Amino acid sequence: MVFVVSFLSILVPSLFLAGYSLNVSTQFFIAEALLPIPFFAFFFYWFRKKNIQKQEIGFCLPDANILLVTLVAIVIAAIFKGADFVLFFGSLSEFDWSRLSIVDGPFFAVSYGIGRVMITPLMEEVVHRGVIYGYLRSRLGWPLGLVLQALLFTLVHPNVYQGDLTMMLFYFAFGLGFGGLYQYYRSLYPAVICHGALNYLDATIQVF
Repeated sequence: MVFVVSFLSILVPSLFLAGYSLNVSTQFFIAEALLPIPFFAFFFYWFRKKNIQKQEIGFCLPDANILLVTLVAIVIAAIFKGADFVLFFGSLSEFDWSRLSIVDGPFFAVSYGIGRVMITPLMEEVVHRGVIYGYLRSRLGWPLGLVLQALLFTLVHPNVYQGDLTMMLFYFAFGLGFGGLYQYYRSLYPAVICHGALNYLDATIQVF
């Protein structure tokens, strides 16, 4: 049920927004900053109804040094983004840096800064790592659960249906990475930080 709600809440609005002549800034503002609000409301109600404790879905700090964990998460995000650049553009040395443009506009600032860097990572980590992976791990063990949650994480992103194998593999790798952090530290904190840092790298510089 959690996966179905997550899938529909992302795919349906994306298809709906695509049918309107909205500029990119407005679409990002609606998708990243506004749509997560009812989504969070649903899961808050669902958690209360099922009497799910915060610790059960990883809402706790890791036992390890918090600064070290944060650094590890950011470094992993930077590695992911570096691999992204190399695979999509050939190599960093060959990349045409003139094609980069700093994201601007108030809608981009809100949707990327608040939505994509803070709200979306928290929402997706709670759903895919805290709930879905937690369930699969308890039923199938952590190795198979880790792979399956990464696959489900890939499927909820609409742009993977464009047939780009590299994009699919990246999302799958992200799912494995975030899930691995959650499994190792038994906390959503490093996964959320890594996810947010990765989105931040996309947020500060937009490739057109």
